[in-house]
Amino acid sequence: MTRRDLITFITLAFMWSLSFIFYRIGVPEFGSLAFASLRVVFAGLTMLIFVVFSAHNRQGIREQWKILTLVGLFSAAIPFTLFAFSAQTINAGVLAVINASVPMMSGVIASIFFKDKLSNKQIIGLIIGVVGVAILMSERLFGADSHELGESAALSTKLLPLAYALLACVGYALGANITKNYLENISPIAITAGSLMIASIVMLPIAIYEFPYGRTISTTAWFSVICVGVFSTAIALIFMNQLIKNIGAVRATSITLVIPIFAILFGYLLLGEALDSGAIIGSVVILMGTYLSLNLSLNVSMKNLK
Repeated sequence: MTRRDLITFITLAFMWSLSFIFYRIGVPEFGSLAFASLRVVFAGLTMLIFVVFSAHNRQGIREQWKILTLVGLFSAAIPFTLFAFSAQTINAGVLAVINASVPMMSGVIASIFFKDKLSNKQIIGLIIGVVGVAILMSERLFGADSHELGESAALSTKLLPLAYALLACVGYALGANITKNYLENISPIAITAGSLMIASIVMLPIAIYEFPYGRTISTTAWFSVICVGVFSTAIALIFMNQLIKNIGAVRATSITLVIPIFAILFGYLLLGEALDSGAIIGSVVILMGTYLSLNLSLNVSMKNLK
């Protein structure tokens, strides 16, 4: 991993963690499904600019539109919709832990279908990282909001949203592996543009149907959905697709381990949320796990980062 890759990794974690802040601002006014749909639509519109002014990107999309359709569905349209449904009944801590399973799923898919084996060090690192996320989000996992779901709820009511979230993670992992193995010959911008434009076409009817007509939407809420679409989706996915090309699907998706650290830090700095000892301990454990999952050694990493 080069210094540039590491900077991209950290920047991407920063950009994606901001989406949690944007969601907290915009979802109460738009609704979760409308917000998720509009996120993809604005991301697609953003990437349209890169297509209009670049013949090279247009050519790449034309040549690989079938694969890009799969990436758009698995990496954006389907998981964003599934997570929107899950978020209605599952608290943020559980979703963060489930989301942290993406690199493990990516590793399983890479190992079974693409013969890309994980080292023991990477496997241990991923497990440690997920444990760290659980510690980090322990208050949200076991706090009062988890009991608010109701003990008397039907089993299917509890399990179905969990299944949605898990399927969303499978989609992320599958999309990353497809990108790595079938889209090596086109640029990260073309990959992002093609997949998000296709995903936005799929999500546009949902955005129109779910839009809260008759309700006044604040400027702040509109700003949040535009920002999450432009910066935390379109621009962020360009970085992600570049990372997948450079360091592989498993190591790139291990970013899901780090995102909760930034999300809780921003919650503390921007929203005045509590920062407890569990968050600090969990963050340290996550960083240890991520370091191992990236398959770095101290000597090698220092040499590469010069």
